[in-house]
Amino acid sequence: MTAPSRLLALLGRMTTLCVVLLGVVAGTGAAAGAPQASARAAAATERPARGPVVVVGMPGLDAEDLDPASTPHLWSMLEHGASASLIVRSVHLTTCPVDGWLTLGAGGRAAQPDQGDDPRPPCSALPSVGSDGVVTGWQRYVEAASRTRQDSRLGSLAATLRQRGDCVAAIGAGAAVGAADGDGRVGRAAAYEPSTLPADLARCPVTLVDPGGLTTRDRDARATQLAGLDARLGEVLAAAPARATVIVAGLADDGPAERVRVVLERGPDIVPGTLRSSATRQDGVVLLTDLAPETVALRGGTPPVAWTGDAWTVLPDAGTAAARREAMVDTAQAAHRVQPLADPFFKTWAIGQLVLYLGALLLARRSCTGDATRTRLARGVRAVAVVAACVPAATFLAALVPWWRVGPPLLTLSAVVAIIALAPGSVALAGPWRRHPLGTPAAVAAITALVIAGDAVTGSRLTLSTLMGEQPTIGGRFYGLGNVAFALLATSVLLLCVAVADLGVRRGRPRAGALAALAIGLVAVVVDGSPTWGADLGGPAALLPAVSGLVVVALGLRLGWGRVLMVGLGTVLALVVLAVVDYLRPASSRTHLGRFVQTVLDGGALDVITRKAQQNLDMLTGSPLAMLIPVGLVLVIVALLRPHSALGRPLLPAYDRVPLLRTGLICIVIMWLIGFVMNDSGTAIPAVGATVLVPLIIAIVLDARRTDRRLNRGGRGTGGAPSWRG
Repeated sequence: MTAPSRLLALLGRMTTLCVVLLGVVAGTGAAAGAPQASARAAAATERPARGPVVVVGMPGLDAEDLDPASTPHLWSMLEHGASASLIVRSVHLTTCPVDGWLTLGAGGRAAQPDQGDDPRPPCSALPSVGSDGVVTGWQRYVEAASRTRQDSRLGSLAATLRQRGDCVAAIGAGAAVGAADGDGRVGRAAAYEPSTLPADLARCPVTLVDPGGLTTRDRDARATQLAGLDARLGEVLAAAPARATVIVAGLADDGPAERVRVVLERGPDIVPGTLRSSATRQDGVVLLTDLAPETVALRGGTPPVAWTGDAWTVLPDAGTAAARREAMVDTAQAAHRVQPLADPFFKTWAIGQLVLYLGALLLARRSCTGDATRTRLARGVRAVAVVAACVPAATFLAALVPWWRVGPPLLTLSAVVAIIALAPGSVALAGPWRRHPLGTPAAVAAITALVIAGDAVTGSRLTLSTLMGEQPTIGGRFYGLGNVAFALLATSVLLLCVAVADLGVRRGRPRAGALAALAIGLVAVVVDGSPTWGADLGGPAALLPAVSGLVVVALGLRLGWGRVLMVGLGTVLALVVLAVVDYLRPASSRTHLGRFVQTVLDGGALDVITRKAQQNLDMLTGSPLAMLIPVGLVLVIVALLRPHSALGRPLLPAYDRVPLLRTGLICIVIMWLIGFVMNDSGTAIPAVGATVLVPLIIAIVLDARRTDRRLNRGGRGTGGAPSWRG
């Protein structure tokens, strides 16, 4: 067997290995998740016997405030009950106390009225209850809720409890906001008074208590506030009815900076452990919108389907209270420190690459630069481009390193990402596949796809608090594949499919190569669209047509309108099947796929489509940099559709070596465009996909031009192929 044949055989084995690994990871994730999911389902049905419920709201409370010496009652809740990090994001970036109480009462995100375009508006004072028993200014809150498109109905908690024959009492101003019905009326309201607490807590099966909150980060002032709140919690615990379940929730922020808060739950049937919500699918991370469903579930009721949160499951933990506290502190610190780093990190990364590429190009064009220097320069730029393409995957893997515990956050995280990116970059550059035209880019694409897909099927643990993942304090996704992860997965998979199909052509088995590419693409579609893993509605609609079109062309078939229509119908059918399968699951287990079916049945599909379109428009017009995305897409489309134009000519050497590359790039752009239209915040898809594709295309072009120069010097080339110098 010749050396090229051995290399092609090795690439074939790599492809098979990638498919097998994705299948193994998927199977392992399913096998590991099944027992855990069954255990959680069993625990969820074994709710404690119906007893009184007391919800104590302490705005600003976070895990670092818990201390056995200075906050003994809070520590007792942690030690003898269940706990979790609480994501309090409501409508605005910063959640004010009134926002937290409104969200509790609505079972969905709600907030005080907007104050201009400020994403962090100053907090208004908590309203009082008038002599008529109605919260003052209630209609303003109702109007504000109707403008947010969150479909939250204020007073839903009180209405749901009333339907069960339960009433809800309020102690304190904030509690009255949470306990009000849809008209703003509070049936039983009282001021916080220690002497009357036993009677006030016995009025209704459910009582909301507002003992005050934390309003400062100053250590001494905060310690004073904490001491007072802990003392009041001790009074509530002492006065609570027998067999009452008490929940303490830091349901708002303590200032203009959003942070992860804490929730503690203790009751006669609550074992020490960690709380988990199906709304996040993350152990120890729950949402503020889960608080209302949990309250109703503790009373033996079923939360309304319209509520976006879910009741909690307690995962028993044999560890210490201190260990649970440290886990929550880690979650909060990672989330707090990573969010402001994303923008400067990627701006520096992108600008640094641009300067490098342009500088290298200018240097190569200088007449005094010799051929040997140009060759070394090309090799260096290609190596940097390959490592740069590994950075997105490295940002996810960086979550395995507790970088937030040491050193300056930006410097430490940048160093961790750089070191991690060097490892797969070196493997891609040094492996025996490097002599294949797409060997090195295919290796980077395979590694990126395995990292993203592997994380999705094993619980999405790498996606939280990472530079390119989901930011907990933003309150978006907590599991599955969001727009960023989808863009990385889909772009990498399509490029890998091009390499695999080209491999089949080179080995004289184009059909086998095309079918192998189809297998890889379908695995990615299943991972992305599965309600258990990716839970992505818009992703398969973008990826499946691109994979299908690429495979049709790889088979040597003409992609006419008839086949385009078949691909479109197949994509729609696949989406419908995924969504309906998810919809047929219990309401508490549905992802947004199944909830969208319910929305369609309820007649709210148009509102969802309108909201997605508006979010995309807002992102496009929100900053000058965002406006560059459609401009860049137009330029890319021109370069692909007119390969002999000034924009497309630099890619011609790569097309000569890999004829299917142009089709693959067109399919990637089609995937970007469909993803942009189908998803809210879809503008991120082409921008993020380019972070992998652009460096790899640069590496492919440099390698093609270097090969052409070598062939021309050896007398085997045509003499007309452009050199790297251009």
